[in-house]
Amino acid sequence: MSPLTSVDPGPVTAESAADRPRRGPKGERTRRRILLAARKEFGRYGYERATIRGIALAAEVDKSSVIQYFGTKQNLFRESVYWHIPIDELSDPDPVRSAENYLHGMLRSWAADPDSPMAVLLRASMTSEEAAELTREHLTTEAVDRIAAQLDGPDARLRASVFASVLMGIAVQRYLLRMPDLAEVPLEDVERVAMPLLRGLVAPDR
Repeated sequence: MSPLTSVDPGPVTAESAADRPRRGPKGERTRRRILLAARKEFGRYGYERATIRGIALAAEVDKSSVIQYFGTKQNLFRESVYWHIPIDELSDPDPVRSAENYLHGMLRSWAADPDSPMAVLLRASMTSEEAAELTREHLTTEAVDRIAAQLDGPDARLRASVFASVLMGIAVQRYLLRMPDLAEVPLEDVERVAMPLLRGLVAPDR
């Protein structure tokens, strides 16, 4: 499993928990199979074009089973692309070391799993306002808020936002857009060039 993105089944809301059927191990396996199929369908077709019928077919279940477990396409989408960045675990008392951990974790995560929840969400956000809003929520709560809490000095939130933007920009251009100057060089070279900029954001006085 990636050190940066956790393949979590998603947050359990009061509404979704109440609507879900009681399930044992078999039900959990079915639910996870639906989530994995949904992630692939959303990644391939985007939020708008992916359908519950198509997801059910890919998961080899009835359409009614998808609705029974998740209720709506919106609920299914939110759970299938849920991701968590363990900022606290990657953070170090030395802010420079933290920056190295964030960069290394992010890029290695995308390299290991281009169809990760984070990657699928970002692809979908290019064509769907629903997905774009969810991306904004995730980046704010999972990255900016937590990175800013680790920073000292002025403009902590702005520096954290720029930091997160640099990381996501590199990841998108290397793994989604496949820009040749980023996609065709060793990952170590990308990290080497990016680190001075990131160090300046987390520790501008050093």
